[in-house]
Amino acid sequence: MRLLGIGFAALLVLAACSGGAESGDSGGGAAGKAGLDLNLDPQRGGSGTGGSGSGLSASGCDIMADEAVCAAQAYEGEAVPLDIYIMFDQSGSMLNDVGGVTRMEAVQRATSTFLRDQASAEIRVGVGYFGFQPIGSTSCVAEDYASPSVAVTLDHEAVLSSLGEREPTGETPTGAAIRGACSYAQEWKEANADHSVVLLLLTDGEPKAPMSCSSGACCPTLDDAVEAAAECRTGKPGIETYVLGVGPFLDNLEQIAQAGGTEHAYLIGDQDVEQKVLQALNSIRGAASIPCELKLPEPTGGTPLDYGLVNVAYQDSGCALSTIYNVPSAASCDPEAGGWYYDDPGAPSSIQLCGASCDLVSAPGGRLAFTVGCETKVLVK
Repeated sequence: MRLLGIGFAALLVLAACSGGAESGDSGGGAAGKAGLDLNLDPQRGGSGTGGSGSGLSASGCDIMADEAVCAAQAYEGEAVPLDIYIMFDQSGSMLNDVGGVTRMEAVQRATSTFLRDQASAEIRVGVGYFGFQPIGSTSCVAEDYASPSVAVTLDHEAVLSSLGEREPTGETPTGAAIRGACSYAQEWKEANADHSVVLLLLTDGEPKAPMSCSSGACCPTLDDAVEAAAECRTGKPGIETYVLGVGPFLDNLEQIAQAGGTEHAYLIGDQDVEQKVLQALNSIRGAASIPCELKLPEPTGGTPLDYGLVNVAYQDSGCALSTIYNVPSAASCDPEAGGWYYDDPGAPSSIQLCGASCDLVSAPGGRLAFTVGCETKVLVK
């Protein structure tokens, strides 16, 4: 599940308003259907106002509580922290020349630029390795890859220092590496339940270890790596796997990404490797940070939220507002109208957006607005 991204603002508004509003229909609604009252800034597009009595008003595009209507409190919602655990391939082929530097050096430089970018400052990152055993002595045991060289941390320099110490060495036991990395990522997720945790498989080759396989020690296969990514995605907790492939003839890595729940692999040839790896890392950061999950913070004053009186709306960069309607669960998401649902209806900690709504709010410059205090608008099919 993707989460609140960098540069995407979210506002939670608590309003002691009366309920009784009618349920929504299957399309995106006007402001009044979400209990929102906005005066739109004509310089940014849009016109008119939404419904009244919501406890909200606006100055330009700023959403605020309207105390003349009802007692209310407004504050920004919390983004779900993003943690990326990198499983890094240090197999011997990373020594290949790609324009005067090795693949390893080009990837190290791109990773350094990426992690030192201010846009990555709040992302926790860890790293583990595979392909470090001598050629002919490769292990296909997942436990051999389950311990991180650098645990997930905000100290990106520790990750870069670790990368700088590595030299290309062995073969490519991808399936075992994914299983080991997944084991660590799941443990981390269990200890940090309010974080979004993803794997990043960074490799320059398809799963294989011909020298080790000839002795019967370890015979990695693409099918095994695909199975490992699928197991990780469907595990408890489930972890998605992003794939960044550097080198030629890596189209089969698409299968690993798809099994890992991330739709496609990011494949780089041997031209302009440093720049293209950086672009891919930036794209992965964006894909993992799209605003599809939002934490529900505890309101100030100790008063619990009434989760039957929550509404969600989206304001685009032109200040136009549309309602996002509630659905019972992910299985009830509408392929066109989208919707939102709680992660756990009995004890919710976050709001999850359906795919269509996730695509809608992924556009730059948007905001999510929440009201608490007016009857939840549900999607009626």
